Amino acid sequence: MSETAMKIPQAMRPRGLSGRIFASLMEHMNRSAYERAASLLALGPNARFLELGFGTGRLLEMVAAAGRERALAGIDPSSLMVATAGRRLRALGVTHELSEGSADNLPWPTAAFDAAAALHCFQFWPDPLQVFAELRRVLRDEGRLVLILRDHSDARDREWLPNPWSRGANEPGEAMRLLERAGFAAMRDMPDAGSSAVILAVKKG
Repeated sequence: MSETAMKIPQAMRPRGLSGRIFASLMEHMNRSAYERAASLLALGPNARFLELGFGTGRLLEMVAAAGRERALAGIDPSSLMVATAGRRLRALGVTHELSEGSADNLPWPTAAFDAAAALHCFQFWPDPLQVFAELRRVLRDEGRLVLILRDHSDARDREWLPNPWSRGANEPGEAMRLLERAGFAAMRDMPDAGSSAVILAVKKG
């Protein structure tokens, strides 16, 4: 493993045995976020759904279980998570396309999806405006985006984060402002998912 890879926190790119353990713990801790996102997506039976930073694939699994004719896709920077989520979806026998890569360069055509979600990964995007621009491109008009942000109220927990807006005191407000700049109508959806802020955005025509 390269020195650069060793410096990347497990939270950003799980890898190895410790990455498996970390991802399993995060799946358990994020249960309320998965449930909340699934309830807000408003997906039809043949919907096309995209998740950024899908981790172990639990939300994708929930979406598939609620409508097996849905087409699922996702991108994640961790090869371990791509393999883990892929095994999960293959066991369900659902159509899916998972890619290893960066959220700021999505390998799908324009208007490919009806809805998208990004749970607890906003803080890892160095250029969130570019990610939102890509999401707007791949979503159809009026397509929904569910964005859930982890609580970073403790300043010590946010000093290292790549996203400059996540290091500030008003991360949800900044995220909504960036979404509006990118061409979405965005609002907070209350209550929070545990301690995580929930934002629902819709692509403007």
